[in-house]
Amino acid sequence: MPHRLLAPIILLALTGFSVGACRRERPQPVVLTVARGTEPFWALEVRSDRVQFSRMGIDSTVYPYAPPDFDADGRAVYRTKRFSADPLLTLVIERGDCSDGMSDQHYPGSAILTRGDSTWRGCATIVPDTLGPK
Repeated sequence: MPHRLLAPIILLALTGFSVGACRRERPQPVVLTVARGTEPFWALEVRSDRVQFSRMGIDSTVYPYAPPDFDADGRAVYRTKRFSADPLLTLVIERGDCSDGMSDQHYPGSAILTRGDSTWRGCATIVPDTLGPK
């Protein structure tokens, strides 16, 4: 009887099956868009697993990812909030040539970031493909 139990185990060992082979690797987060602005310097990175807001030398805050809505003009609108006491973060991206005003670099989209009572304008390095042509 014990030889009947050993046969499947030996077969699995010979075929290279391992417990680790059953685990699924977690997909790496994808950067969906990056928006940044000057005066004051700020950046927002929207990834498939989080949204990270930062201001140079002041703060950096991670928010949960929420997929964008699209308004009547075809602009991508990301809205997210960490806790009820945190300010709502809203990023609006519109397709169109954008310059940051400090360099000769041009970006494919413009961005408006609102966090609580503060609003900043900047450029977007990646524009969601679901936006229509301008």
